[in-house]
Amino acid sequence: MAAIGSKEQLALESATEVFTRYGFARTTMGDIAAKAGMSRPALYLVFPDKEAAFNRVIEHMDRRKLEEIAAELPALTGLEAKLLHACLGWGLDGIELAAVHPDAADLFDLRFAAVRDAYANFQAMVAELIAEAVGQADLDTTPAELARVVVYSMRGLREGASDPDDMRRMVVVLVRSLARALEPSGPPDAASATVTPARASRHRHR
Repeated sequence: MAAIGSKEQLALESATEVFTRYGFARTTMGDIAAKAGMSRPALYLVFPDKEAAFNRVIEHMDRRKLEEIAAELPALTGLEAKLLHACLGWGLDGIELAAVHPDAADLFDLRFAAVRDAYANFQAMVAELIAEAVGQADLDTTPAELARVVVYSMRGLREGASDPDDMRRMVVVLVRSLARALEPSGPPDAASATVTPARASRHRHR
């Protein structure tokens, strides 16, 4: 069993490296087999076809990234910090990979069901992060709806970003704007309570 597990792991790691470098369209099962040092028949025992290999790669990358993000969340305080960590950790991967390997864009192509599943998984994470704040805010939406807006806004930002640093700046703007919109508002008279008598006098004489 250990040998089988080792062979599957080697095939998965090799497929990840090859798909990252060449994307889906340009990769062949022969490329993956060569990278893994396996015969093609042996590789077909692990992955029945190229699409199955691609799906496993996406699932593996997605699970690893979400685990990595989740591991850091307990140490962070406040919605903005948690959401920023999650969105930067998840959102920068695509543009950083594409900057090195342009064909890696296939790993984020929504035509593939596994990629859509990865988006849904991150959307669920964001919905969980914002659920309490959305429940307290005066917004006519649900955590799932707002999380979907965030996730697909980030996709649009990635396509419009000039480089990873530009993407980072735009994600920060998006997250800070959302977090501050979700901040609980004070009582109706909170703003007026902060006005000093002198300022109130000036307002009356204007």
